[in-house]
Amino acid sequence: MITCHEVPLPSDDEIVELCTITAPFAGSPNGNQLVKISDDIAVKFGLGVRRQEAANQSYARSHVDSTVLYIPQVFHFFRANLSGFDMGFIVMEYVLGVSLNTISVVDHPHLAKRTMEAIRHLAMVPIPSDQGPGPVGGGSAYGYLWSEDGTGQSLGSVEDMEEWMNRRLDVVKQPRISLASHQQLSMRHMDLVRRNIILLSNSSVCFVDWAFAGFFPDIFEFHTFQDLLYTDSTWFEQLLHLSPKPDDNDKQILPYLGIPAVVNNKYSYVYMEYTRCYGLQSTKGSTTLIRATRHVSAPTLNKMFLASLPARWG
Repeated sequence: MITCHEVPLPSDDEIVELCTITAPFAGSPNGNQLVKISDDIAVKFGLGVRRQEAANQSYARSHVDSTVLYIPQVFHFFRANLSGFDMGFIVMEYVLGVSLNTISVVDHPHLAKRTMEAIRHLAMVPIPSDQGPGPVGGGSAYGYLWSEDGTGQSLGSVEDMEEWMNRRLDVVKQPRISLASHQQLSMRHMDLVRRNIILLSNSSVCFVDWAFAGFFPDIFEFHTFQDLLYTDSTWFEQLLHLSPKPDDNDKQILPYLGIPAVVNNKYSYVYMEYTRCYGLQSTKGSTTLIRATRHVSAPTLNKMFLASLPARWG
């Protein structure tokens, strides 16, 4: 693989121009996109591309054994205006391989085992001094547990994280949780859908898309695997089977971990505000829906909630 000094980088303006004229090879048409601007360089850009993603990726790469887990090298991060919007740009190594999204994991169960080995290896990455829960260096945590708006603040300690979640559980009158037995933080990718895993020619795995990564209790990643079962049951059943089993305390916490994200989601607040302002009474009101489905996974709950919005609010 390449090293930074071997790669002559275009200027920021040139990179922005290349991103406008180059067809993306991955990403969402209405979200973040990835383009290949040379044989060795890829650029991820978009409104949701943040410096902390580059920091997560760089830090993890510097502390892992690349034969167990390969992580693309980050060359540069910058922000620039594109089409009238302030966007983030991560300039990184282009990695050639095969996405697990294109491979039958039923026919190749060793891929889940190899991924779990990489997960365990990543968890051994040393935690920086003064690092709290969340991304490397601090800042808002993003991902399935925090909603699209993130935490909106750095979480300085497990106690801060616990309080952030409990304030949102209070909103919907759900039991508060205690993370006292989960003080140990370890590095977690937190978005190991198959499209974010690449199988390399030497049979090692490569993790991409570090936007949700950071230092979290291990139970959070287990919850994410449970939460994503509905999207890819075969894959996440394999990962759950290989994961350490939750103890009795974990089992009490797990049903509630996804609720704060739903409460924090801006659509939930909009809906509750419309309900309050217009005096609407409905069994599909957001608070009622959340109370009635507290054991449903967060993405499923959010889909149910959005489906209940009147068309004029869509």
